Amino acid sequence: MGLSMEQYSELLETELEEAFEVKSKQALRRLTLLLTGNFLSREEHRESLEILRTDIRSLAEAMKRGFEVMESRFAAVDKRFEAIDKRFEDMHQLSESRFEAMEKRFEAIDKRFEDMHRLIESRFEAVDKRFEAVDKRFEAVDRRFEDMHRLIESRFQAVDRRFEDVNKRFTMMFAFITVGFTLLSSVILISGYLR
Repeated sequence: MGLSMEQYSELLETELEEAFEVKSKQALRRLTLLLTGNFLSREEHRESLEILRTDIRSLAEAMKRGFEVMESRFAAVDKRFEAIDKRFEDMHQLSESRFEAMEKRFEAIDKRFEDMHRLIESRFEAVDKRFEAVDKRFEAVDRRFEDMHRLIESRFQAVDRRFEDVNKRFTMMFAFITVGFTLLSSVILISGYLR
């Protein structure tokens, strides 16, 4: 029915006047105004509720689009971290291969020293009875080689410690970068919600 509120109010007043015995025309008028006002406020609530539903739907769609954008950004950040991880792994493998090459060189040098030592020992065993003084000198040389060997070992241990420190720093840096990106993403996400 396409009645306005005034028409509805007048129709209601007329029907009530015919249906009941009216003692006060003004009281009847107030009653019809109250009833139609209540009806009007229900209609306004329905309209407001429909507008609110529409707003909520559009807000949900905007949030969904925002989440999709954030997901794509997180995927891009993940790709960057994967590239950084690959670079660190490549750098680590390169340093490992270089240290292995250095170890092989030192092993070759050690082997040469050992071969030389055996050769000297075999030569001087025949002369050992005559030249005890010469034997003592070679024992000193032997100690020097051992000292050199210990010195080389200590240097390798220092290099190993240095690489462990560098590895710890890279791990900490990666953790700080991850925390930074997480905080940055959270701030972006929160600022997106607040808009």
